[in-house]
Amino acid sequence: MEFETSKQFVRADQKVHIYSDALLGNLGKIRAACKPETKICAVIKANGYGHGISQIVDILKQGPVDFFAVANVYEAAFIADIVEDKKILILEPLHTGYASDAVQLCTRKGFHCAVVDTEALQYIQTCLHNTNDVLNVHIKVETGMGRCGIEAKKAAELIKKIRTFENIRLAGVYTHFSTAAEKNLSYATQQLERFKKFLSGQSLLACKDIIIHASNSAAMLNMPQAHFDMVRCGIALFGWAEQPNALNVSLDPAMKFEASIVQLNRYKKGQTVGYGRTFTAARDTLGAIVPVGYADNYWRLYSNRAVMKISDNFANVIGRVSMDKTILDVTDIAGVKVGQTVTVIDNDPQSECSVYRLAELADTICHEVLTSLPPRAARIIH
Repeated sequence: MEFETSKQFVRADQKVHIYSDALLGNLGKIRAACKPETKICAVIKANGYGHGISQIVDILKQGPVDFFAVANVYEAAFIADIVEDKKILILEPLHTGYASDAVQLCTRKGFHCAVVDTEALQYIQTCLHNTNDVLNVHIKVETGMGRCGIEAKKAAELIKKIRTFENIRLAGVYTHFSTAAEKNLSYATQQLERFKKFLSGQSLLACKDIIIHASNSAAMLNMPQAHFDMVRCGIALFGWAEQPNALNVSLDPAMKFEASIVQLNRYKKGQTVGYGRTFTAARDTLGAIVPVGYADNYWRLYSNRAVMKISDNFANVIGRVSMDKTILDVTDIAGVKVGQTVTVIDNDPQSECSVYRLAELADTICHEVLTSLPPRAARIIH
């Protein structure tokens, strides 16, 4: 392996493998699960769910993507020059704290921006005054999520207000479900009915130039009646779905995280290992030290609980996960050597070190595991 240095710190012996075929395959399956006229919005916020935002855009723009959705204007600006003919939707509401040149950038680049208050509308108009620029805005209607939306009556007033501004165009109306990933969809159904009531009251369903959207990955898979004009898919694109899958879409994980063994240590029976002496060897033990720790978001709570995979064998984590190192018990694995590859996070959903299993150990969701992939690991595109 040739040793290279750059201004961006990358640890080459940590590898996040990104599988293009899986990503594009998942995208194709999502496309097939929706009506032909339904737009596909690929949600790639949080550094492409931890995979690497620019790498993910480069892959997904080859497929049937209409929009890329990002969290904020900074992410939008970062990918603006590589999305080609795809549009960008910024989900964080534009507000008066934005610099005026950020608003002007959004207009020049054709970004679609969420807006949830009249003050923001007035600010946009002020920033664009005496120009021919027009900003495409989406109104987020609060139906039960309780985050970043605006309640129906005020949303109706906002829509009327937009029509009085020369430099602002209503391009979309949307909402977001809070429980579409749960088996019981009664609350999500209530949200949907509230949203449909709003759309009907504003005569928006017949407006061909306004994009109506509500479905995240969970709702896309579980609530086809909520697809409307566009679906916003994030976690499903990356091959993970933590909810019932009513449409029976088979997804393929698009990432595997690997590192290499840097040292082998022998521990006598009765010897303790790691900070706090939380592991005591019950036998003479061979330990493999892997250069991944909580600085790489391999969390301390995996100590003495998680496993990693070496070839086809699983090795238990022993002792506490430290900042940059984790120790594995490889006593029963033949031929282990320094430099050997270890699978830290597997792309096999049935694996004991899959995203599902690590999320279960951490009492969290796949999203948090994925978005915690270490930024200093090299991204390898296949």
